[in-house]
Amino acid sequence: MANNIDSTHISLITLTILMISFLIWLVLRTLKEGRKALTEINKDRSLNRKNI
Repeated sequence: MANNIDSTHISLITLTILMISFLIWLVLRTLKEGRKALTEINKDRSLNRKNI
């Protein structure tokens, strides 16, 4: 019984680490894409102001 509990805890800890890692990766990727989008928006705005 104790051996089963140990393997269960190891599996849960591993799964938790994988899930947290994936969520962190997803957040960082989203922030990176957001920064790129904001940069493009700012470039477009500055070009529109120069053309006016």
